[in-house]
Amino acid sequence: MFTFLLDVKVIALLISCVSLFISFFTLWINRKRLDVTIENLGLIDRVENFDKELVFPNQTTSVFIVVKIINMSPKDIGFFDISLYDGLTKDLLPGFYKYAIRPEFQSDQLLAINEMENTISHFNPLDSNYGLVPANSFKRFETLVHPATKTFIVDIKFAIKTLRKNPYASTRKYFKHYSKVITLSDEEWIAIQRSRKQVQESIEQ
Repeated sequence: MFTFLLDVKVIALLISCVSLFISFFTLWINRKRLDVTIENLGLIDRVENFDKELVFPNQTTSVFIVVKIINMSPKDIGFFDISLYDGLTKDLLPGFYKYAIRPEFQSDQLLAINEMENTISHFNPLDSNYGLVPANSFKRFETLVHPATKTFIVDIKFAIKTLRKNPYASTRKYFKHYSKVITLSDEEWIAIQRSRKQVQESIEQ
């Protein structure tokens, strides 16, 4: 009788251990997993549609930034507060979002033009500085940065709480974030400054 009760307790303990293992394994499988890449694809002189119409006037040379996100988890994950900071002052920099362009161009396919290298790229701007990455999917979007100095920072927050503080954020500091510090070459920075001077002179004429 004692042996039987002992066997029952052992079996119950094994079942509990297996259940605990399954719970932890399920939690591990369902955790939020991301792979985020932020790339600098060089300079862009202007953005236009296929009819060669500028999407906004007085464009100056900017930096072409591409963000690629792979959501490997079974849950949708939101991102927000896509921020562009100057590398020296940490001041916010302007970026390019679809909501900022004129309404007649918002449904057009856009092209990013680099005149010096004679290249044309399809331009897929983000609607705004927040959005959603569906479960088990890949998302790619682009923006243009108008830097104030040679160095700037791209920072993106995700709807995942963390104990690690975001060193760049002024609000919502304890969310998972991905960032990249980008430093332009002397040639790129000179090209940006030259473009701004030319546009300013044309406006003043």
